Order: sequence, then structure tokens, then C-alpha cells
Amino acid sequence: MAAQTPRPPSAAPGTPRKDPPLAGWRGTIRPVLTLGITQIVGFGSIYYAFGVLVAPLSGELGISTTAAFACLSVALLSGAFTAPLAGRLIDRHGARRMMAAGSIGCAVAFALLSQAGAVWGLVLTLIAVEMLAPLVLYDAAFAAVAQAVGEARARAAITMTTMVGGFASTVFWPLTLYLSQGWGWRETYLAFAALHLILCLPLHLSLPKGNGAETRQVPGAPRFAPLPRRLHGRAMVLLALGLSLSWAVMSAFSAQWVPVLGAVGLPEATAVAAGALMGPSQVGARVLDMLFASHRHPMWTALVAMACLVLALVVLVLAPVGVLTASVFAILFGIGQGLATTVRGTVPLALFGLMGYAARLGRLASLRMLVAALSPFAMAASLATLGPWITLWLLAALAAVSLTLLACLPWRVTE
Repeated sequence: MAAQTPRPPSAAPGTPRKDPPLAGWRGTIRPVLTLGITQIVGFGSIYYAFGVLVAPLSGELGISTTAAFACLSVALLSGAFTAPLAGRLIDRHGARRMMAAGSIGCAVAFALLSQAGAVWGLVLTLIAVEMLAPLVLYDAAFAAVAQAVGEARARAAITMTTMVGGFASTVFWPLTLYLSQGWGWRETYLAFAALHLILCLPLHLSLPKGNGAETRQVPGAPRFAPLPRRLHGRAMVLLALGLSLSWAVMSAFSAQWVPVLGAVGLPEATAVAAGALMGPSQVGARVLDMLFASHRHPMWTALVAMACLVLALVVLVLAPVGVLTASVFAILFGIGQGLATTVRGTVPLALFGLMGYAARLGRLASLRMLVAALSPFAMAASLATLGPWITLWLLAALAAVSLTLLACLPWRVTE
């Protein structure tokens, strides 16, 4: 019987291993670009396009834009309930197969949406789109990246995927406006259906085969050993609560950015100009994290992200109202939001490993999507009843609780 090669001893949680060799990075770039392109199409068609198409859509269907957004909120809530199932299916059958199925489903759903003739048709088709979204958006893409390149290079690959996918609004806002003005909203949704079928489906099918238990073998062991199994339950609860509270803050601001900054005394033009700083801040933070923090546990990145959210809100509340304050707030908020998007994929992988990774992402996404759907309404109600300053202090408190919960996570505990 041939002698087996002994395995190297596992490092303690939080202890970095030696860097994997650089050979094979070409095999990482391909899935990153593949998934980055499909994320641009996915986020652009599922989320960003609706804001451009809502006016002609609601006008033709005879409903108000408020009612149309209410339909979207109902659909977003439905997506929160399908995310755990999507994660389990990805672990069982592999991201390649399930993301391909999601592309077909989205193509059918968008085709049906283009034919909606009444509000009930709009609601049902939007629900169909959002129920399929967990199969094609970031959480599925993170699992696909990890399955394609292995744990050793997954962190950098996930960060690069979010950097490419971050161009979704840049591409789809003008594209949607151009298509809707030239063709109409129905034809625009038909074009989106074609993109999912003709572009995204072949790209997803080009991904390597594999699942959570059968992953492509690549050089190098995982940089950080996972937590002991006895701590998985406690760590998962703290991680879910911490990330969800931070997402509530970010979702509330994403929907109410201009009204909130206007309520504290900033002109609309200043609020919009400050908001334009968020995109470069997000990308810059991800680049710096990938270049200079790859040797550190991703929990450090998570703590920095939450600290930036807290600091951003404190600056907005305490500093004098003006252009400088708005700019500093937007930059800090953008850094926090940019890093928070990557750590929702990198931290669970580092803490728990690849086994059951997609299922965990699905459970985390379910709670995150729930608060993302409810937080804009909660913030609007708070602004109307409590005023902007109490609302901002409450949001700062939520961000501080999120930071505290993540700081209490036992990510350095050894066996």
C-alpha cells in the first residue's frame, strides 16, 4: 500500500498560513470576469433598471409610482424567503448549474414582466424575479468563485468580483434610459430577458463544475483555519445580527440619501455631489483591502467597515453642516459600504470553511434582505415623527451595535 503524504498541521483560527504560489492566477481571472459580467447584468436588470422604468411603467398600468415601488417592496420580501433554499441548492448541485437555471428563470420572468397588463400582473412577475434573484446575484457568485478557485484564493477573487460588478449602475442606468426612450419599457424588459438567456446563461455554464463538497483543487491551503464546530452556532448568530443591522443602516440611506441630507440643511445639489463620492470610495476601499490586507483575517476588514459606518454618522451629526461635512460623511460611508459587501462573502468562508458555504450565505442573505426591504420605510417614518437628528442618532446606535456584535464574535478562538 502506497504511503500517504502527511497533511500539514492546521493553523489556529486567525493565524495566517504561508501565501499560496502565484501560479494559476489565470484560472482565477476567468471566473472573476465571467461572474463580474453576469453581476452587472443581474443587478442592473433586477434592481437599478426599475427606478428608470417606474414612471412609464406606472403610467401605462394606471397606478402611482408609490404603488409601483410598494409592489417592488413586496417582491423584495419574497426574495428573502427563497434565499436559504437557493443556498442549499447551490451547495448540493453546484453554483454553475444553479446559476444557469437562475438565468433561464430570470429570462422567463422578465419576458412575463414585459407583458404585465395590470397591477396584479406586475406584482406576480416582480415576485418571480426577486425569488430567482438569490440564484444569480452576489451570494451565488461568491459561492461560485469559491467553488471555482478554492479557498486559498477565494478572498481576492470575491473582492475582484465585487469590483467588476460594481459597474452595474454605471452601465444600466444609461442603458435602461436609452432603451426605454427608444423602444419603451416593455421592450426594455424583453431586452433584459434576452441578456439573461443569450449572455448570462452561456457564461454561467462556462464555470467549472463542483459544489461545496467537491471543489476544484488549487495550490495552497486556506489561509485561515475555520472555527471549531462547537462555536459555529454562536458565531453564526453574532455574524447574522451584526451584518443585518449594518445592512439596515446602508439600505435606509441608499433609499433616502437626498431627503436625509436635505433634512439636516444641505442643498439638493450638495447632497447629490456628495453621493457621487461614494462610488470611488467603495472601489478604492476594496482595492486597498485586496492589496494591503490580504494577509489579515477578513474579520479585521469587517470591523473597519463597521467602524467607518459609525464614524460617518457621528461626523454627520456633530460636525457643522456644509460641503466638507457631507463629503467626509459620503467617503466614510462609501468605505464602510464597499467593504461590507465583500466581507459578507469572505468572512463566512474564513470562519466556517467551504462545506455548507452557500447555505450559510443564503441564511445570512434572508435576514439581510428582510431588513433591506423594511428599513427605508422605517427611516421615512422616523424622519416624519422624530425628526432628522434623532433618526441619525438611532442609525449611529444601530451601526455601533453592529460593530459590537462583530467584535464579540469568537473568531480567534482555538481548539
